[in-house]
Amino acid sequence: MKIGIIGSGPSGLYLSIFLKIKHPESEVVVFEKESKLSKKLYATGNGHCNLLNKNLSKEKYNHPEFMGPILEKYPYPFLEGVLKSLGIELTYNGDYVYPLSESAPAYALYLKKLAEKVGVTFISETRVTDYVVKDSQIEAKTDKKTQTFDKLVIATGGKSDPKLGSDGSFYEVLKKHGYDFVESKPGLTPLTLNDKDIKPLAGVRHKANVKAFLGKDKIFEENGEILYKNDGISGIVIFNAESAIYRHSNPKDIELVVDLFPDWTFEELMNRLAHDEALNSKFYLDSYLVEPLQKHILARSRGTDALCIATSMKNLRYSVKDHYGFDYSQVTIGGLSLDEVDENLSSKKEKGVYLIGELLDVDGNCGGYNLAWSLLSAIIVFKSL
Repeated sequence: MKIGIIGSGPSGLYLSIFLKIKHPESEVVVFEKESKLSKKLYATGNGHCNLLNKNLSKEKYNHPEFMGPILEKYPYPFLEGVLKSLGIELTYNGDYVYPLSESAPAYALYLKKLAEKVGVTFISETRVTDYVVKDSQIEAKTDKKTQTFDKLVIATGGKSDPKLGSDGSFYEVLKKHGYDFVESKPGLTPLTLNDKDIKPLAGVRHKANVKAFLGKDKIFEENGEILYKNDGISGIVIFNAESAIYRHSNPKDIELVVDLFPDWTFEELMNRLAHDEALNSKFYLDSYLVEPLQKHILARSRGTDALCIATSMKNLRYSVKDHYGFDYSQVTIGGLSLDEVDENLSSKKEKGVYLIGELLDVDGNCGGYNLAWSLLSAIIVFKSL
């Protein structure tokens, strides 16, 4: 059997290795339009490569009804075992799972070398421009020559972070083949804010509880570290909030509510402030916040007493303007409609064609969920071939 894979991102790379190990007699060819294989993998996990999350759950994805049965069949212990079976040593930070090297470039190189060792053929700097399904075979047309395969797996990724090669350019090819797409939006990005008083806070970090409201409806809540920017706000918790916001259709009037001290009730915080002010009235806030954030709180407070300051600290409200765009996004919200594939991620339209990874309308929270989906989708197709 001859299998073609378009795209050397994590899903395509994982699948090529699995197939060649199980079917050494088969020819597995991976096409990559970039000169560097698995380019996007180099930037994952802030360069540390967050492979998995011990707390994998369907609620962390945009389509929990789709992910539920998959995660029941292939839960975290199974995925951890798959990686270890490939000789991948792991290290852990809470629920976050990394390669022992904690280096995305080292991990990408390891997978490339493993794929080459088992006999995967890579064809880089070659763009697949189209394909034709003929009887029981598929012709993949490239900008150099045409190759014929028994099976074709499309793992071209989404539109996020075009500078790393994931630009959504293959969407147009699939649309010509009649496939439907869900509107693509940047996922896991910082947010720009309408508030003009945040510029002095650029670079300030603080742990907080963040809620997002669409009108009166709360659509997101999570604890994490926030990072202020000149025109907005960032941090993992904000990335997750952004994805939750933009999974909704054309969201407007989004408000963030930030609690800077979520571990304390309002009454506890107010009493602490009153106590500390009585001891050191001129500088007691230095034990709570860095100076720029102190000024921000005081400017937004209706008074300087403990009641007003506690109210401001636990109820900072920001008006969301927009996201930072595809150049800053880690994943794509939207993509190929899940209605186009069966439970094996095989095309319902074209026999012998499979579609996997970020190309599909599946996106998860920050923290290993999206690389977990890359691995899961590769396993699903591997099991069916």
